[in-house]
Amino acid sequence: MKKRVFLVCAGVFVMISAKGFAEPVQWDLFDPQHQFALSEGAPCPDGEKAVVLHSATASPTQYAVTQTALSTDALQNKVLRLRAQLSVQDVQAGAGLWLTLYDGTKQIGFRNTQKDLVHGQSVTRRQEMVVWVPPQATRVVYGVMLRGPGTVTACGLHVGPVLPAGEQNSDQSVAVQTMAFAINAMRTQALHASLIDWESRTPPLLELARVGSADDLYAEIRTLLADLHDGHSFVMPPDTVRKLAAQPEQMPVFTKISPDIGSISLPFLMFHSAEGMKEFSRTGQQIFAQAADMRGWIVDLRHDRGGNMWPMVQALRPLLGSVDLGFFEDRAGKRSAPWRAVAQGVVPQDDGPDLSRVPVAVLLGPQTASAGEAVAIALKGRPNTRFFGTATHGQTSGNKSFTLPDGGRLAVAAEFELDRTGKRYEGPVQPDVVEVDPDAAERAAEVWLRQG
Repeated sequence: MKKRVFLVCAGVFVMISAKGFAEPVQWDLFDPQHQFALSEGAPCPDGEKAVVLHSATASPTQYAVTQTALSTDALQNKVLRLRAQLSVQDVQAGAGLWLTLYDGTKQIGFRNTQKDLVHGQSVTRRQEMVVWVPPQATRVVYGVMLRGPGTVTACGLHVGPVLPAGEQNSDQSVAVQTMAFAINAMRTQALHASLIDWESRTPPLLELARVGSADDLYAEIRTLLADLHDGHSFVMPPDTVRKLAAQPEQMPVFTKISPDIGSISLPFLMFHSAEGMKEFSRTGQQIFAQAADMRGWIVDLRHDRGGNMWPMVQALRPLLGSVDLGFFEDRAGKRSAPWRAVAQGVVPQDDGPDLSRVPVAVLLGPQTASAGEAVAIALKGRPNTRFFGTATHGQTSGNKSFTLPDGGRLAVAAEFELDRTGKRYEGPVQPDVVEVDPDAAERAAEVWLRQG
C-alpha cells in the first residue's frame, strides 16, 4: 500500500528554491502487509510538520517505511548526512532511519540504523548516519522505518551534505586514524588497488570518519573493499574481533574409515593464540604418528572456511613432506619464498612418519575457502593425490592482515596463490572427480584409494 503526504520541509538542504522557500516533500508509505498509516503530525520545534508512522495491528516482525527520493546532482563523491529526532510511543520492536543509493534503477548502496533502533513506551532520541555518495549515484531514497506496533514521530528529518571541517578538524581522532590506515593499506597492498581513484575518494572518506559513527566508518570501509572486486578482502570491527577471539579453537579430527584407510578433517582456524596454532599442527601430526600404517588417507577440507593456513599445512606435514608446496606472487609479479610444511624458524622433527608417497584423496566443497583453498593448492601436484567433490569457494588469494588503530581487523587480498608447479589460481579450485553429493564423494574417494 502507498499513501502520499506532502510536507514543507526546510531542512532538506538541497531542495531549497531560488526564493528561499522549501519545495514540498512528497512522502510515500511502503507498507507490504497493509498494517500501517502515514500522517502529518503537529509542528516540530523548528516549525516543520512532523512525519508520523503508526500501527495498532502489526506483528513484531511486520514493518513499514516512509520514503522520498532526492536527486544526487552535485552530491557525488561527497558525504551525505541523514538525521532526525525520533519519538516513539509503545514501540517494542523499534524505529529508525534508512537510506538507499541508486544508479538509475540499480541499487548501489543501503544503510540503516538497525543496530540502534529506538524503542520503549515513551522515548525520544536523535538518530543520524552519514554515507559516501559514489560518483555514479543518481538519486537517494530515504525515510523512517517502524517495525511492529506503536507510533514513531520524526522531527527535523533532514538530509544534506556534510560541510567541510575548518582548521579545527580533528585528524588525530581514532576514527580518522582508522580510516586513513585502512585506505593506505588497500592503496599500497591490494591486488586491484588501481580500480579506485584514491586521490578523489580519500578526502570525503576521511571527512566521513570525522563526523560519522563507528557503524558509518565500517560500512564505508566495506564499500571500499567491495570496490576492489577481489571477493576476499574483509574488515571486522573491534567487538567482532573480540567475540571471535573468545571462541574455542577447533582441532583436526581423525576417523578410521577402514583398517587401512584413515581420514583427517581440518576445521577453519580464524582466530588463534600462538599456543593454539602449535596445538593445531601438533594434533594433526599426532594423528598420522598414531596411524602410520594406513595405506591411504582422505584429507577432508569441506568445512575448512579459512583463517591461518600455516598451522593447517603443518598439521599435514607427514603427507606433504619437506618439498616446496607453492608460492605467493604480489601485484608486481614478485614471488615469495616457497611454502613449506614447517613453521618458520622451527627445526623439522625427524621422528614422524614419512607419508609423502602414500595415496591421498582430497575432499573439496563450496565451504572450502581462503586458507582452506591454500591447503588444497599445497596438495596440488603431490604424487598419488586426487581431488573429489565440488569446486571450492573461490577465495584463492593471499590476504595480508592488519590491526586497525581502533582494534578492528582488516584483511586485504594482496597476493596471488601459485601451486608447486607455478600454476596461478584466480578462482575456485576444481576437483578431479565431480561428486555433488557429499556421501558419494566420500565413497568415490575410498574406492580410488582401494584401487591405488
